[in-house]
Amino acid sequence: MKITFFTTSTLSDIQNTQSNCIKKHFPDSEHIIIDGRFGWFSIWYEWLNISKNIESDWYVHIDEDCFITSNIEVEKLITYMIDNNIDISGPPDGYYEYRGGNHMALNSFFMIMNRKCIDTWHNRTYVPQFKKEWIEEYPFTKSNTSNHDYNMEFGSSGKSVGLIWKPNTEPYYDFMWVLKDNNIKFNYLEPVFNSEFQSTNLLNDTIIHMWYQRERYANYIVSPIHTIPNKQRYDKIIKYVKNITLLL
Repeated sequence: MKITFFTTSTLSDIQNTQSNCIKKHFPDSEHIIIDGRFGWFSIWYEWLNISKNIESDWYVHIDEDCFITSNIEVEKLITYMIDNNIDISGPPDGYYEYRGGNHMALNSFFMIMNRKCIDTWHNRTYVPQFKKEWIEEYPFTKSNTSNHDYNMEFGSSGKSVGLIWKPNTEPYYDFMWVLKDNNIKFNYLEPVFNSEFQSTNLLNDTIIHMWYQRERYANYIVSPIHTIPNKQRYDKIIKYVKNITLLL
């Protein structure tokens, strides 16, 4: 089984630690790093352009501040997806501490998908708006609903990718709506807040997403849900993942 990883990166110091985690737990997998320092929002889509020409069983998009600390839970997830004919899995983009967006979309800090998703994107004929009939009940405990909004205008809806997105809209929503419009089967992973690292964790704490990576060296608290400075958070997580993956 071939798994290919993609990271759209700012090439920060934590990228090396994240990459080493992938090498440690998935030694036979390719990890493609895309220079994401310029051209946001459109640069997000570059990994999809590259993936079109890569034959793989599974494709994983993972942010540079998201660390995989075990292969076991990811492999269990793949088995579950195969057994249940699921095409794409990832955390919802709303209703938890860090996210108040549309929870029918996935947040792209960790997404795993099959080839069908890649081909569906590249074979699209248009980009739809979000449709009310896609709304499903949020499957997990709602930890934050204060700024949740279903704004039906999310997505560029036919505009060229990279040109226009409405305020507070993530660039990858267009990708989600194309998949939804083509009956791609989604699986939502429960986002769990970890108080030690003040992170969002998935898959029994084996996927750790830190957030606020661009403020990695900030010697102050960057979020109202944090209790320690951002630099301290990142120094702590880097030490942790190096220790548990024997990468010191």
